[in-house]
Amino acid sequence: MTMTQTLKQRLDIASAEAEEALSMLVSESLSREQFADTVRRFTLAKFFLTEEECPNDNIFCLAEISIEKLLSQNDKSVTLAQGSNTCTNQSSTDIKKVLLSLTLQRALDVQFTPAESAELETISQLAHALYDAKHPNNDLVD
Repeated sequence: MTMTQTLKQRLDIASAEAEEALSMLVSESLSREQFADTVRRFTLAKFFLTEEECPNDNIFCLAEISIEKLLSQNDKSVTLAQGSNTCTNQSSTDIKKVLLSLTLQRALDVQFTPAESAELETISQLAHALYDAKHPNNDLVD
């Protein structure tokens, strides 16, 4: 890995990391803690963030940091549409949260109601809700 990677190359690497984490989440062999760690890893990769860039676990906060990071990149290797698909940060953070939740729900073949989804404000809450939905008899798993 070189220090002169373009933004496009770094986004491609993050996308591959997210796909790897997602494939791990589909596995039945993860403990609750491993599952939560992998949801966090997936989220950070999808949001193009490092642990150092995450002051907390709040999905909206992290989505905002992600959008600001992408918008601050002065790199012509990627178009703005690849980084953020809307014009305003508020709607972008909403969209990032919804897409994150929907992607994970679809991959794990679980479904939350809109009200349940709205209540999930942190990566930890999302991870535990997904784990519980995937393992309805979770007292028997871990």
